[in-house]
Amino acid sequence: MSLSELTELAPIIIKCLVTVFASSALAWLCKRILDRLTARFSRTKSHWDDTLSQAATPVIVVGILLMGASVTADLVMEHYGIQASGTIHSIRQIVVVCLLYALLMRYLRLTRESFRQAERSRLKIDLPTAELLIKLMQLGLTIATALTLLQNLGVSISGLLAFGGVGGLAIGLAAKDMLANLFGGLTLHMDRPFIIGEKVLLKDKGIEGFVEHIGWRQTRIRGYDRTPIYVPNALFTNMAVVNPSRMQNRRVDIIIGLRYKDFPLLDSVTQTIEDYLANHQSLDQVRGVLARFIDYGTSSLDIRIRFYTLTTDWKSYMNARHEILLEIGNIIHKQGADMAFPTRTLDIPANALNARADGEATPD
Repeated sequence: MSLSELTELAPIIIKCLVTVFASSALAWLCKRILDRLTARFSRTKSHWDDTLSQAATPVIVVGILLMGASVTADLVMEHYGIQASGTIHSIRQIVVVCLLYALLMRYLRLTRESFRQAERSRLKIDLPTAELLIKLMQLGLTIATALTLLQNLGVSISGLLAFGGVGGLAIGLAAKDMLANLFGGLTLHMDRPFIIGEKVLLKDKGIEGFVEHIGWRQTRIRGYDRTPIYVPNALFTNMAVVNPSRMQNRRVDIIIGLRYKDFPLLDSVTQTIEDYLANHQSLDQVRGVLARFIDYGTSSLDIRIRFYTLTTDWKSYMNARHEILLEIGNIIHKQGADMAFPTRTLDIPANALNARADGEATPD
């Protein structure tokens, strides 16, 4: 290369070197700033700040370097009088779309991973639901990015959308039950009528047990006999689901019968029982307690007793119930009354007794 040619290329070489150096320096500076922001934000309990800076760091650095390379390419083409074609513009648009896709995908992935860190603040929604929402956003972002890239490459997406609509209709008709289960699983993750570990009851199907797994197609429930029960998710959208794990209290509603001869003691017995329940620390006094005479039974004076325990734990509830029922029995006995049992009283007229006695006295 002659000195004159080198002299002619010197300006463009200098511009290219300055552009590369400036873009590299800017990329290094942005990386230092974002690394410090990430270190600072990582000390907070928020899921959104440090994950954003951490996800943006490599994407911004690569984007600045690619921008420097693009400017350098423009300088070279301008020097040689080359006009930028439509292909070059399409490539730049594709690169921008890919960078945005990479940024959003990294951000969603890092955010999902931060949910599993115990030192972070708790979410208002449970972890499986949050992960499901992020996966759905990632899927939607991937589809939208793919359609955008195809359109930039000159591929008509209207035909693809039309084909997808027809294909989706055919698949929907062929796999109706499977789609119903998939949408049922989505409803379970969104509405959260129960979560893993809770007890559920499907009265219409006679299914009761503890939830072990909530899948896309079916939910696994472990029965009391430890037998796994696999329930299609579509069933949960068509029937009532009882969730005893979320009850606020456990109710005790029983009827105790006293003897008819204890009628004079009825008022004092019921009042003493109600006073005892009203002062019991294991009962919910806001819901109230009740001990009232309600009916004349066949063989007893029926008293209705109702109260609500503060605990919902089964073992604690049974212990409290055991203690209270024993004390109610002691109260009845202390008042001089007793529980009734089925009895029958026969009223025989006196003349019938006399006739029977005369008949027995008459010799054959």
